Amino acid sequence: MENRLKELRELAVSHRLKRLSENLINDMKRLYKELKIDYEPRWFAISHFLIENKSASINELSKATGYTHPAVIQIVEQMIKNKLIETSKSINDKRKRKLVLSLKGTEIFNSIHPIISDIEESIKEINKEAGYDILNIIESFENTLKEKSLYERTILKVKKRQFDAVEVFRYSPSYKEYFINLNSEWLQKYFEVEKVDLKILSNPETEIIDKGGEIFFARYENEIVGTCAAIKLDNENFELAKLGVTEKAQGKQIGRKLVLAVIGFAYARGAKAVVLETAKNLIKAINLYESLGFKYIPDFHKSTYKRPTFWMKLDLR
Repeated sequence: MENRLKELRELAVSHRLKRLSENLINDMKRLYKELKIDYEPRWFAISHFLIENKSASINELSKATGYTHPAVIQIVEQMIKNKLIETSKSINDKRKRKLVLSLKGTEIFNSIHPIISDIEESIKEINKEAGYDILNIIESFENTLKEKSLYERTILKVKKRQFDAVEVFRYSPSYKEYFINLNSEWLQKYFEVEKVDLKILSNPETEIIDKGGEIFFARYENEIVGTCAAIKLDNENFELAKLGVTEKAQGKQIGRKLVLAVIGFAYARGAKAVVLETAKNLIKAINLYESLGFKYIPDFHKSTYKRPTFWMKLDLR
């Protein structure tokens, strides 16, 4: 197992840091037990803050120690159970508890001072033998994560990989059924397929292609999973319409790549803007449009749909 973790390197960093932390804490527990001191290492940060500040709320302890709110509550409850902390209501806000170290808590904290100094010296000794100041390394690591977390760094890579894996291509008559089925799926889920929908879906060539527009499809993992149309309204405006991504393929950057294909198509044909008509319950789609710069516009055109809609616009020039 040890060799396997070393082989995994970056992929095992969280496990190895957790194990290192657990080993250090277990050593301190063993030390307190051998010295017959009824004290837990995880109580130290809260004890220290209460000694320095005399009293504090749960929120103040959470901010000061970096522990989560639930973690602070758990530690405090343990310390109350062991009669190391006493509580009272805040003078300014009766809903808040003020926490103070009890006489017992203060006495125990003061009694472990020499041991804390010994632990500190031991850690300095470990740093010297290892050839690294682990505290500086941890602080640097933490500050770097604050600037951009592991999640933020990784999700960008995931989205780019997904985006690159989507193949977008243009309409041909053999793909007509995909245009109908992919749009019928979301229309039936959120609304109903209206006559105006059927007119466009059943006649994509006469309603879109022959009028100077285009229909795009997306293929992901060898399956056609999405579609979107660019409908020419006039020489200055194209409408982004009939964006549909099958439910099982959503969240994989397919809608984004289709919308960008429509924007690029409109721009290449000299359009000044791309507009779209959407509805407030299409939350994911609206978030996508906003992320790409679309803005709400009032009364662009009177809607031909029964369902309540509104317009958004992206200026291209």
